[in-house]
Amino acid sequence: MRSALAFATILTACSSPRPKLALTTTAEASQYVRTGRYDEAVRLCRDFARVHDGVTCERIGLSGEGRDIVALAIAKRKNLPVIYLQAGIHAGEIEGKDAGFWFLRDLLDGKILPGALDKVSVVFVPVMNPDGHERFRANNRPNQRGPEEMGWRTNATRLNLNRDFVKADAPETQAVLSLIDDYKPVLLVDLHCTDGAKFEQDLSVTVTPVAPRGDQLDETAGALSKALMARLTQLGHLPVWFYPSFVDDEDPMSGFAVGEAPPRFTHFYMAARSRLAVLVEAHSWRTYRERAQSTYHTLQAIFENAVTHAETWREVERAADAADARLAGTAVTLGWTNGPGKHELDFRGYAFEKRTSDLTGGSWLVYDETRPQIWKVPIYDELVPKVTIKAPARGYVIDGGYAASLAPLLVAHGLRWEYLEAGKPERVEVFRATKVTFAPTTYEGRTRATIEGAWQPETRAFTEGAVFVPIAQPGARLVMHLFEPSLPDSLVTWGAFNTAFERKEYIEPYVIEEEARKMLAADPALRAQFDAAVAADPELANSVDAKRDWFYRRHPSWDDRVDLVPVYRR
Repeated sequence: MRSALAFATILTACSSPRPKLALTTTAEASQYVRTGRYDEAVRLCRDFARVHDGVTCERIGLSGEGRDIVALAIAKRKNLPVIYLQAGIHAGEIEGKDAGFWFLRDLLDGKILPGALDKVSVVFVPVMNPDGHERFRANNRPNQRGPEEMGWRTNATRLNLNRDFVKADAPETQAVLSLIDDYKPVLLVDLHCTDGAKFEQDLSVTVTPVAPRGDQLDETAGALSKALMARLTQLGHLPVWFYPSFVDDEDPMSGFAVGEAPPRFTHFYMAARSRLAVLVEAHSWRTYRERAQSTYHTLQAIFENAVTHAETWREVERAADAADARLAGTAVTLGWTNGPGKHELDFRGYAFEKRTSDLTGGSWLVYDETRPQIWKVPIYDELVPKVTIKAPARGYVIDGGYAASLAPLLVAHGLRWEYLEAGKPERVEVFRATKVTFAPTTYEGRTRATIEGAWQPETRAFTEGAVFVPIAQPGARLVMHLFEPSLPDSLVTWGAFNTAFERKEYIEPYVIEEEARKMLAADPALRAQFDAAVAADPELANSVDAKRDWFYRRHPSWDDRVDLVPVYRR
């Protein structure tokens, strides 16, 4: 939470007489040829607070290079539903910053939606990635029309912040998670610009959650999506309700697939926390002015809907929290894939041809923007369960050696947890890996691990510092995403427990040969087990080391924590 001193400083600064300041951006002044540098975003945040009552500019954290991350907060009344706007997570896609300031200025001046701020409050982070923003130059995004110069996709440590919302490695992500936990928004709006093909559709607006959940949150998201499509069409746009990435990147006629991605992505992270979110993607091949205008209109459409429905969203989310707290012992689908269901879509594209390159020998697509076409393509919008997991009866235990490093992450995600008594044996479910495969290259700074195995009952005595994370709490789906090893954004998969899959102790061959004979003498049945194992496994039969290891794994000195995931189910 923000400190009382920080709030006092903000309120004192905002209680002084209101000066007249120009709240315009470099983008507006240059007719959307340029965008301003990051110091302009910080100045505007502070100037908005100087000019308007009920507006504060908060420093919510520091970037890796030491820049202030600021948030513009507008609260005309207490306890209103909060809409959180976020721009510049990919700092080359920066129209959200300029359109956000433009829209909020008009909102505060009453030029648009007068009275809206009596219904909702707003928090706006104009640039989540300041260090990426200041890696500022022309041609950072050659697949985008304007502005003349722009920032970079990743932060200073080359992390893609829109892949960081589960592991939260970056200080920028940690700052935003703290902000979300403080303000508890009913809706997150993440402002981007697409990559990809050339076509006429100028906006992609995805509302999450997408997949069915058994509560009303998916239905509420669907209703908001339909309303936004209708309103944006009225405002003169060509929106689509899904991210327009081809099933086959090299074949526009392959169509599109609608899916539910894992929670590393901002908008799907909010779905895992049972909150609504909107991913806004202006089309990169429109001009910067057009992209800013379409982003402005999307914010307009969202706020028009929020004036009427934000209180309902809050009630639906409270009901979803209550439903999450009742997931214990039930089957929960947390991974989805596309089924065969599809229908034909009229998509506004351009004439194109596939050419063979005389330079590289590969094929490439050439679009003719002077020849609009209606592409009749399939859209695969049937979702079927891919991973369904029975939630634990009570929750998860993180054993003590690992709990200390993970407790701050639990706090960042707004999850409840408590310390456990050490040394007391308890019957739990454990996951022992039978096969571990490490990714050949790192991804977002982590060596990801894929493990095979299954939960099985076992008695464990928790070590000092072990913590318990109950499943009966809001965010239960996120809890399962964190701790179920089979899920793509689990802490196991992100490599948080890789040392658990490393052997640390060994026995010399002459010692295990001696010990194996003692074991056989003490337990005659062990010989039959060994012979049966050799007969059943050619790899074991043909390996001296594997045979010695067979005995070592049954020796009292064997480390029983090798391949044991240090998270247990209660």
